[in-house]
Amino acid sequence: MRFAPYLALAGRALEANFRRLSHPYKLTFCLTFWCNYRCETCNIWKMKPRDELRLDEIQRFFRQSPGFLWVDLTGGEVSLRKDFVDICEAVVSSCPHLLLLHFPTNGYLTDTLVAAAREIRQMAPEKLIITVSTDGDEAMNDELRGIDGGWRRQIETFRRLREMPGVEVVLGMTLSAKNVDHFPQAFAAARREIPDLGYGDFHVNIVHESSHYLGNTELGLRGRVGAEALARATEGYARLRGRARSPVDFLERAYLKRVRRYVETGATPMRCHALRASCFVDSWGNVFPCTVYDRRIGNLREVDYDLARIWNTPAAATLQAEIWESRCPNCWTPCEAYQSILGNLVRPELPRFRRSRPRPVVGSA
Repeated sequence: MRFAPYLALAGRALEANFRRLSHPYKLTFCLTFWCNYRCETCNIWKMKPRDELRLDEIQRFFRQSPGFLWVDLTGGEVSLRKDFVDICEAVVSSCPHLLLLHFPTNGYLTDTLVAAAREIRQMAPEKLIITVSTDGDEAMNDELRGIDGGWRRQIETFRRLREMPGVEVVLGMTLSAKNVDHFPQAFAAARREIPDLGYGDFHVNIVHESSHYLGNTELGLRGRVGAEALARATEGYARLRGRARSPVDFLERAYLKRVRRYVETGATPMRCHALRASCFVDSWGNVFPCTVYDRRIGNLREVDYDLARIWNTPAAATLQAEIWESRCPNCWTPCEAYQSILGNLVRPELPRFRRSRPRPVVGSA
């Protein structure tokens, strides 16, 4: 284990408790909007994207921005990019203090994903975490994800990745109206296939809406699932996980602990660190505060792929100040919550009167 990446992340997270960083330490980067699933809670699969960032553009971007310590590569489905491994190499080779490289996958292309993970491990990132999506048992998962036989492939991908040294893999479950109370069935089904599966092998989060990323705002997801049901489900899962035994467990538990506050008030339960410690970049190089807030602040192609030229503009600082005061859509998605949790270890959370201002984001139970 190299200590430098851990110390670097600890230092940057601590600094973010007191001031806006001169460069984000965490990046969520959508590599492609192509997807081979047809999920009910997301409209990415309906897109037919063109002119997404090429490999050489992505390589230049990371060479220009070597300070990332935590990179989430997402989609669409990342394995549909034939240059996915090369993109990972660009991240690992360009960011000398990178602590965590993470990507989610629908798990359908098992052989492709296993081969990619093997090559990425040879690059020796300090931590490589892969989330394989599953939204229930076989029937529920395949209904929600719109692909017959998907669950079987997802479980096989999880199984094979789990056997690989140096790869941490979890099953990711997003709770929405149809599956909000379905975790026990999802866990039992997966455990029948993998007998030594534990509750910590899952990652549970709640559904969100986003116009510029998920394209699902017209689906009316917020009104179809009750606040009490979401809170009860996440709290039940948190009890099953038990005590936090690692930094990742700590973040997961801190996230789950605040779901009730979020769904009941509609407000982010602590000051958000979007554009303070992190940002979101889509597959065309558009830079946004996060995956939820549709406020584009620039494009990498317009600044020679130098994120600092966008991050350090007065407009970005002004927008970050608005987000800091909760004048944004308010969310509690793990993509944004984890760095906010780390950034609020010293600074107290928002007072209750501020949290209660926005309307609840989900219907009452």
